[in-house]
Amino acid sequence: MEFQYDLSKIAQDQIIKIDNTLLPVGYQKEDPELQMIISNILDKMGEASGIAQELKSPITSAEKLMRSDHILYLMTEQTSPGHFVVVGLLKMGWKKLYLFNKKGSRTEAMVYCLLDFYIHETRQRHGYGIKLMDYMLKDNQIQASQLAVDQPTNKLLQFLWKYFNLSKLVNQGNNFVIFEEFFETPSDKESGSDRSSGYKSQPTFGRHGAARQQDCMANILYGAKPSETQNGNSNGNVDRVEYQQRDNKQHKEEHHVEVQHHVVDEGDGHKSNQSNHTQPKLDLKNFHTQLW
Repeated sequence: MEFQYDLSKIAQDQIIKIDNTLLPVGYQKEDPELQMIISNILDKMGEASGIAQELKSPITSAEKLMRSDHILYLMTEQTSPGHFVVVGLLKMGWKKLYLFNKKGSRTEAMVYCLLDFYIHETRQRHGYGIKLMDYMLKDNQIQASQLAVDQPTNKLLQFLWKYFNLSKLVNQGNNFVIFEEFFETPSDKESGSDRSSGYKSQPTFGRHGAARQQDCMANILYGAKPSETQNGNSNGNVDRVEYQQRDNKQHKEEHHVEVQHHVVDEGDGHKSNQSNHTQPKLDLKNFHTQLW
């Protein structure tokens, strides 16, 4: 937005930090003329911000800033020698809020709040917004996730998601928006925990905690391996081994063979059948591997 004011004496930097005196922070002398200039700029920019957000009345004005302890960041750009345009504004302030986390627990805290954020339509989508936001965050040594945002528009929510990956809102029951990351402690971030960690370990109760049936043929024939009896389920493995050994013994007995001999009578020159004479059973337990 263009103004017919020379801001060269206060716009050495692109971003000017203004407090409730309507003067730049650190400005050492009284300057009613400069206060009038800044007052006019704030009223015009606040009105434009209210129209852009479709508000009934502006939330930023010189009068409102004077009656508060808020800080306003005003972004300017020099287009020619002695000629400046105002690109945008960002109003911040501390507020005591009742906060609800995602579990529904309520706490009361002083929170740094984003109260108004506006970039003029002629300067949008040129990187001015993120430059203004980054300046404010560094100036306060704070992260975007630690802010409460007052009545954000869809455009502002998209901006926070694009540049700061903030998208998971926690409903506060008021006009302020808090993101899930607001409630994260430094220890949570350092641990690097992720949401998929719950799927990496199986539950140890119910049907998931029951012992699994042995499927390996070697374990069925020879019993469990020694290493299996050295873990935390050694008692369950011992029971399974005893059961398998009993089953193996019964299974081997079923595979014993009856051998019948056909004796040849050499004197008569013909074969005589000795089927009525049954020979003792031959125990082939030493050959179960070959039979199996």
